Amino acid sequence: MARIMVGIPTRNRPDMVRDAVLSVQRQTMDDFVLVVSENPTRPEVSADISAWIDSLGDPRIRYVLQPVDGGEYGQARSLFGQCEAPFFCMLHDDDMMDADYLEAALEVLEAHDDIAMFAGSQYLVDRAGVRQDKLTEDYTRYQGRDLYPEGRMDSFLEPLLKFGLFSISGAVFRSSAVAACGVGDADMGGIYPFEFNMFLRLAERGLPAWYSPRKRIAYRWHDTSMRHADGSILTRYMVEALVELLERRRFEGEAETLRRRLLAFNRRNLGYILLVAGERDAAMHSLRRAIALHPTGASLWWWWLRALLQPGRIADTWRSRVNLTPPQPSWRDAIPQADRVSTGVPSHAG
Repeated sequence: MARIMVGIPTRNRPDMVRDAVLSVQRQTMDDFVLVVSENPTRPEVSADISAWIDSLGDPRIRYVLQPVDGGEYGQARSLFGQCEAPFFCMLHDDDMMDADYLEAALEVLEAHDDIAMFAGSQYLVDRAGVRQDKLTEDYTRYQGRDLYPEGRMDSFLEPLLKFGLFSISGAVFRSSAVAACGVGDADMGGIYPFEFNMFLRLAERGLPAWYSPRKRIAYRWHDTSMRHADGSILTRYMVEALVELLERRRFEGEAETLRRRLLAFNRRNLGYILLVAGERDAAMHSLRRAIALHPTGASLWWWWLRALLQPGRIADTWRSRVNLTPPQPSWRDAIPQADRVSTGVPSHAG
């Protein structure tokens, strides 16, 4: 049995996924299996990628075409369902890993059998794979990745709620931890907030992680990435999903303060999205909830006052920035036992 399974979820990126696959194939440790899992795509794309993977002649690498588009949750559930290795890693189809990355991750995880996850920092590259130093610096600062040293994090709930900190792309999980915590909340699907959901389920149970600030994952910054194409900050179904995820939780101490603050600002975003959608009563309710969650947030009062006095002007101003496209029906259909809410969430975390 292989020591680790790497899953690359993909869809309609035949050029970039090749780079992702080759970066795994070049690893200094060779005891892995790699599954390239494609959501339904154009037949010619599927045939092209499948034939290319066959041409590699590497029995460790295989291609799977999913029967339905289950989004990122669906891909992850399918990939983890195929995992028989003690460790599991996901790599985005537009990213790459340095040749020593998996060896470094497994060295830590095999030496510390209580560590649930290894996550490293990233450097940004453009579509052509050229490193972008200034973007890397800015992104590292934005994610808080320059604030934490190499080593064990016995609790990473607060850094997660404050900064995000981790990326699912390249994160290496202990398979038993994923099996115990689940691949996201059981009734959630689609593409967002899958990454945050995965890390949150580990963190809220107090499972330790290992963080490495060394940049070994190439994060490709391009105009068709989800960050640019979907605009998760102002996409209605994404914001609604994150609000729901956060409202299910209750923590203690600083973690609860951070949860309420994060929820408040997403409630604010949702309020303005609802104004654009023409749902003024629901918008004002969401903005009032934001203030109740974080009453010392002066800007939240300002956002509410503007919505109260100038709802039409705000809707016109924000219309070009808001995405009201509904989620794909197949994302909901792909959720196992979607009619049952079963988060398995603890009532609090210290």
